[in-house]
Amino acid sequence: MTKERDVVGPKGFTIVEVMLALALFSVAVTTFAASYLNIINAIAAIQVDQPFEQDMSMIRAEAFSVPDIEQLEEGGEVMTGHHGEAIWKVEYESTLVADLFRVWLKVEMENRETGQKEEFTETHYLTRPTWSDPIEREDLRAETRDRLLARQSGLE
Repeated sequence: MTKERDVVGPKGFTIVEVMLALALFSVAVTTFAASYLNIINAIAAIQVDQPFEQDMSMIRAEAFSVPDIEQLEEGGEVMTGHHGEAIWKVEYESTLVADLFRVWLKVEMENRETGQKEEFTETHYLTRPTWSDPIEREDLRAETRDRLLARQSGLE
């Protein structure tokens, strides 16, 4: 008489166990691949042109420290540490917020590798109360106040 316990069948994994192992393996591989790609992207982002960034930082500091708007519009020249002489100009426009200006900093400097002049443009938002006309400032503040009150009352 044979008992069920005595019957020895083929040894191995069931299809459910194999599918579960494959699913866990694929999740682990996907996670490790995504982590690896994130690390590669972070390293690439860190490896920026540091001399260029240092020169642009110096030009920004020079340009944005000019208090007088007429002087700022004239532009200027800066001797940079890596790219030699740089010429900067500024264009600006007022925004809907009092004393807030959109500023385009245009810089022309020589590319050390090619020897050609290149132009770079950056956009910044600056608060400069000294640039504002007092009458326009009050008008903008009144418009902003009206917009906020309209929003609060649900009219807009």
